[in-house]
Amino acid sequence: MVAVPILVIVGTLLCLTGLGAILGIPMIILAVFSPLLGPLIGLEGLKGNCPWCGVSVASLANGKEFGCMECGHRIAIQHREFIKVA
Repeated sequence: MVAVPILVIVGTLLCLTGLGAILGIPMIILAVFSPLLGPLIGLEGLKGNCPWCGVSVASLANGKEFGCMECGHRIAIQHREFIKVA
């Protein structure tokens, strides 16, 4: 989400230069649609509860394994669900 204001600002400044509109307008359009692109290409995060301690955790969908910040146990992702790692 940090990219949205950067794309809008840089795109607007490029549009003010005249020839920069060739790059500026696509950057502004990309900024408008970028919040929708993440889920479409699989960059959304997974949210759920830790299978060990039950605290709310979140991870990237493409991550295979991560640690719970609360209890320190390892958690794996299988079929978009959190499971215990022995």
